[in-house]
Amino acid sequence: MPDLFSNAVNTARSMSDLSTSTKFSYCFGQLAEGIKTSSFSLFLLFFYNQVLGVSGSLCALAMVIAMCVDAITDPLVGSLSDNWRSRLGRRHPFMYAASIPLAVGYYFLFNPQVSGEFELFLWMLIVSIVLRFMLTLYHVPHLALGAELTNDYHQRTSLVAYRQVFGSLGYILVYALGFGVFFVSTDSFSNGQLNRDAYAPFAGLLAAIMFTSVAVMSLGTQKAAQSLPRNENDPSMHWSTPFMDVAEAMRSRSFQSLVAGFIVISVPIGIGMALGLYLNTYFWQVKSSHMIYVLVALPLGTIVGYGLAATLAKHIEKKQAVLWGATGWCFFAATPVGLHYAGLFPTLGTTANLVGLVVAQFAAGLAISQLIVAINSMLADIADEHELETGKRTEGVFFGAYAFVIKATAGIGAAASGLVLDLINWPAGEHIRSAADVPQESLLALSIVAGPAFAIGLLPALWLFAQYQLSHARHAEILSQLNS
Repeated sequence: MPDLFSNAVNTARSMSDLSTSTKFSYCFGQLAEGIKTSSFSLFLLFFYNQVLGVSGSLCALAMVIAMCVDAITDPLVGSLSDNWRSRLGRRHPFMYAASIPLAVGYYFLFNPQVSGEFELFLWMLIVSIVLRFMLTLYHVPHLALGAELTNDYHQRTSLVAYRQVFGSLGYILVYALGFGVFFVSTDSFSNGQLNRDAYAPFAGLLAAIMFTSVAVMSLGTQKAAQSLPRNENDPSMHWSTPFMDVAEAMRSRSFQSLVAGFIVISVPIGIGMALGLYLNTYFWQVKSSHMIYVLVALPLGTIVGYGLAATLAKHIEKKQAVLWGATGWCFFAATPVGLHYAGLFPTLGTTANLVGLVVAQFAAGLAISQLIVAINSMLADIADEHELETGKRTEGVFFGAYAFVIKATAGIGAAASGLVLDLINWPAGEHIRSAADVPQESLLALSIVAGPAFAIGLLPALWLFAQYQLSHARHAEILSQLNS
């Protein structure tokens, strides 16, 4: 078995070896990803379709093309960062390079400098591709770095949980600034999210926060990176090396079942998130002043769930957490619409209705947080299994593929949602301001698609997740063999 790393995982690495500032910096870096994912999921389709008037099908096409680029770049950047040699370490050069372009691209995505439907489509497409690639340069090495900081089975779960808290704070920040500051109701716009002029300053402030998150993370973990595994044999980086690394990683049975399940479930999750603002605005008729309560409930639920995840992981296998999390999220996300049509949910426009939506979203957050923490922790375990089988550490490849799946959650779902909007003849344009402006049949179709219908995607995902076989006991055996 080749020994490619002078200090690869031959000794145990523990979070206790890291300073508090290093752990904080690493976790704080998730804020940027949380801002990007939440704003893409909630606002991107709504902004270009409902506010700017671009057809849902063209929005879908732009998202699919950008996502296809991600499908190639995410695992390739992961492989490059696995094999990179520099005085800054394997991961940090990529993260530094992404910091400024990521913030600039985010600002201009929500501040297009063109007009006309086709021109706006091209702007959305090109800027989305650039922005997604910049996020790849940062986020994939960031995720892979976490797998290197500790190899303890339970501490990995704790580190992921703490990191994801900042991701959820990114969601809360987007919703709070959006509906608490920039998209408040005015005389001209009773639904402030329809005000085009509010999006540029909104995106500008968030872009500055994203840059700060990336900078703090990169600079704060730089010292720790100097002691992490390095490729001492300096293998030649042939153009085909990243492709070979990806192909080799895809042969892992554990990886196949985990990622395939998440890809399947990503479609209904993405649809639910992309159509969430439509559903809340037009079907549930949530006022702009109350929108923040419904939207913030989900990330608040995930924060509480992340706090519970580390404790729960000590009593159940990670695979169980994934299965329970997927099932719970789907149940709580889909139930309100079903109860509404059964006459069992509080009347539209009432305080009780608002409370019911908030409770359902909070419970969905509690559930989905278990799936997110467990999968991130499991990927690090899979990297250990892969090292035992091949002698190489390729965290970047595994987390690159996973990063693509995360973005596909928003990309596939939003793209499918764009097509759905056209299929149900959804009226576009900022003049569509309330449920009274939408045909009843379109509202019915929207509620079914964004409610109970996406639960169908859960069943094959559960079967795929159930195929995962890397248990706590097996991981202990792997570490024992690596350390021998």
